[in-house]
Amino acid sequence: MGGQSASQERFEEFGERAEGWAAMDRREFLRTTAAVSAGLLAGGGALSSFPEVGYASAWAPLSFPRLVLYNCSLFDGIQGHLQRDKMVVVEEGRIRAVEPRGDLGAFSHYETVDLGGRTLLPGLIDNHVHITVPFINRVTLGAIRQMDRQIVKNFHSCVMGGVTTVRDVGGFPAKVIEFRAMADANEIPGPRVISSLSPIAARKGDDLGAPGSAPYFTNPVIKWFLGGNYAERPTRVEEIEEACDRMIALGAQWLKTLHQDHTFSYYPRPLPNHSDEGYRAILAKGREAGIKCALHEPLVSGFKKGVDLGFHTLEHTPCDGEIPDADIEKFMKQGMAIMPTMVVQGDVLITDQLLELLETHGEELLVPESLEQITAQVKELKALQSRDLSEDEQRALHYEPRYSADMFANVQANVKKLVAMGADVGIGTDIGNPSTQLFGRYPDELRHFAALGIPNADILRRATSLNARIIERQDRIGSIEKGREADLIAVRGDPLADLRALDRVDVVMKGGIFVKSEGVELG
Repeated sequence: MGGQSASQERFEEFGERAEGWAAMDRREFLRTTAAVSAGLLAGGGALSSFPEVGYASAWAPLSFPRLVLYNCSLFDGIQGHLQRDKMVVVEEGRIRAVEPRGDLGAFSHYETVDLGGRTLLPGLIDNHVHITVPFINRVTLGAIRQMDRQIVKNFHSCVMGGVTTVRDVGGFPAKVIEFRAMADANEIPGPRVISSLSPIAARKGDDLGAPGSAPYFTNPVIKWFLGGNYAERPTRVEEIEEACDRMIALGAQWLKTLHQDHTFSYYPRPLPNHSDEGYRAILAKGREAGIKCALHEPLVSGFKKGVDLGFHTLEHTPCDGEIPDADIEKFMKQGMAIMPTMVVQGDVLITDQLLELLETHGEELLVPESLEQITAQVKELKALQSRDLSEDEQRALHYEPRYSADMFANVQANVKKLVAMGADVGIGTDIGNPSTQLFGRYPDELRHFAALGIPNADILRRATSLNARIIERQDRIGSIEKGREADLIAVRGDPLADLRALDRVDVVMKGGIFVKSEGVELG
């Protein structure tokens, strides 16, 4: 394959792998897929492998050992204003200097890049995603064949929207590891991925705790298809410790678990949680490995539990009532942080806009099978909202849309309260988990903050330097300062005045390598 880029070779490898699948004995194939279909995705899980034959991409990264970015305004991730007419010097992937624009003749041996008056920002950070979710809710041959292709689209849509780092808090371990390595090597476009791998979820017999859409498989063939389980399901403290050890051995950089007392409904079903001893075992395993622990807690009881036990980050915003001041004060005293994920909780209010998004941009974001299935699922969600559901129907749903719509005001009030009290409120979207959360929608989360009256400069600080501190990468990313890795994005206009500037990102650089460069001349 002389003359081909590594990314082109990798995509051709997808085609070769698919041809190998095509040669599988038909009876064996049908037997395997039947076994998968029998139990998989009853509630929205996922299956991997069988990429589509012939998938390729013209994308290729572009790098220079030394370069100067000039003719730009700059938001450094720290100060609350734009710095005008700056230039940024990058050497070997790191920022060497941030200076007022000077004589470019002094940089005759550098690549000089005229940003045309754009605004330069640190690469955005999303502290709550599920990047290997393939957006299907039922198994078909098309879904199986297109699975890896969808994951590649997830990585692509994420980074092309200016998100250069994500914290992945739930996914199929083998898939996270495989595609993260590809993005790190720039074989595919994608963000840096810091991952918990599989979360440590609860189970009591056949009754599954959150996430209710993630069953647990012991069949090795199915696990191989999936790349592991989306969520581990230990029932005893010893099993919890073993599950943590497995994730740590695979390279987990965080541990994640969940606490949710009941489903989202006016007639809720109780859900099992770990015992306090079980949660303490997870925290102890994290301390042993030198990594932090995150807790899913969409209800006030979970917020209290996370604070009392001392988790490092809390995921989602309680929707069922007001968080007491005393719990927030303890949360702050312990140096904790929270990722509100308002966009996922508010999507129930905008089903018409979501359907429009799928119609106009669905083919960019989803492979054909995923687009068909997710469109049908959003239509079903909209239909549920228009019906008067019986008590039994509501009890059967893990997520009852009218309840969630009614509770969103509580989410907004709690986020506003947390910010007003000075809590560390980061930016996380939950993109990839429910069907509506498509990669590329990061600015929608920022707009939810703006709707609460939070200034754009503060929102962008949270999206960059604060998020970097929450994941303990503040010495590497999240700000435009000397010595930081050159994770940078450039947009037209002033996002401190109008967040819509982030809807179109022209330039994306990750570690000094251009991932995207629209409207600027390079090389």
